[in-house]
Amino acid sequence: MGKNKKKGTSRVEKANAKKEKKIAQRIKKDIGKIGEQEVSIIVAHIEAKNKAKIKVIDTKIEYPSRRSNFTFVMHPDKDEIILFGGEFHNGKNTIVYNDLIFYNINHNTWTLVDAPGAPPSRSSHSAVSVAADNGQLWIFGGEFASPSEYQFYHYNDLWVFGLKNKNWTKIVAEGGPCARSGHRMVLSKRHLVLFGGFQDNTHNYQYFNDIYAFSLADYKWKTIKTSGQAPSPRSGCQMFVMEDGRIVVYGGYFKEKMKKDYDKGTILIDMYILTPEKGDIDFSNCRWSKVKQAGSLPTARCSLSGTSISGHSRAYLFGGVYDEELGEDDLTSTFYNDLFMLDMEQNTPTWRLISVKDKSNKLDSEVAQCSIDSESPSPRSHSGIAFKHNILYVFGGIVEKGSKSLTLNDFYSLDIKKLKKWNVIRNDDILKSVTSDSSSDDSMSTDESSSESSESSDEQMDTD
Repeated sequence: MGKNKKKGTSRVEKANAKKEKKIAQRIKKDIGKIGEQEVSIIVAHIEAKNKAKIKVIDTKIEYPSRRSNFTFVMHPDKDEIILFGGEFHNGKNTIVYNDLIFYNINHNTWTLVDAPGAPPSRSSHSAVSVAADNGQLWIFGGEFASPSEYQFYHYNDLWVFGLKNKNWTKIVAEGGPCARSGHRMVLSKRHLVLFGGFQDNTHNYQYFNDIYAFSLADYKWKTIKTSGQAPSPRSGCQMFVMEDGRIVVYGGYFKEKMKKDYDKGTILIDMYILTPEKGDIDFSNCRWSKVKQAGSLPTARCSLSGTSISGHSRAYLFGGVYDEELGEDDLTSTFYNDLFMLDMEQNTPTWRLISVKDKSNKLDSEVAQCSIDSESPSPRSHSGIAFKHNILYVFGGIVEKGSKSLTLNDFYSLDIKKLKKWNVIRNDDILKSVTSDSSSDDSMSTDESSSESSESSDEQMDTD
């Protein structure tokens, strides 16, 4: 019986390998027709070109170009926000970025830092800033889409940018996560803790619920051994560190194949806490537990943006999108611009909604009411959100108007203590100028932003 079973498994593996080979050949044929190089060659070219640069060039820009799926984190020491990567679809092609841009809060200025050895262009990656060694920015994974979107490339590389010396270093360490995007990474106990994500190669996909820790002391990866009820595989979840070292995971998304040509997506709204076992100091052994939530919970949605509050077990979450499948080929999307605060200092994690109410209204135990005027950020998903000195910042993202997908680069701030109104740092009138019958995002030329000046797109490979 054992031999027969082994032979059966072998036949299945051979059949799958044959199927994968046929699909790969078809994709290669398709990209050949449109004159596009294989995605691995495109990525290798970008990395080699970045490595060949020999000096750091700082350029003042008016504002970053339109984008979504970028990272937006606070500088660990200065009053600055660090933006890296992201993507933009202009209606015809997809542009993926690897630009590193610093926003100075006090001077309201943007600076593009072009440093040698930068990572290849990517979106849906994770980034963490740390105070160690005069400040560092760590980046893991993400994905690269070829201009035609026929091909996708997922990364499993780890990079660190020295904020003082402005130098990129690619970290080579065994035992880390496989290639993925849509994962989350946080800093806890001198470790980068990474969870979840997915991998998609246009004809097959996989979602993950594995969890890893990278030590900033010895630059080594380890798989965290866990007990208890773990979260199901997912991407796009929210992940926050509590002051006592526990880690909260909320929500996310996954899809599964229902029929040959039909995949069904599922939005998750559950919450889990990862707790180090007693005596554990290096994330060797931890316990998962599913927890109840209280307060004004967000409606089901994915692709919302979140940021933690340093020094407190609290976080803010903004926006998101809910996709309702009306049939195999019919999808309607609802975008949000509501703002929630998640209080993890309570025995039961508690949600509070910051809603648009008249100034004279009193504060409610579950609803923080404020007189936010009509200049509040429009509904969106995949935006950037950061928090510093009681000020919340929201930048960019994506929204749909009719059948058209619109990418944004507007910028807002909100004083969380005063809660009087949103401050419009930069407006974006694209929602007013583009009708639902417009041809596409292509009316939003990226030429309007000076951050586009890094490279021409004369070659297929020059998409960074």
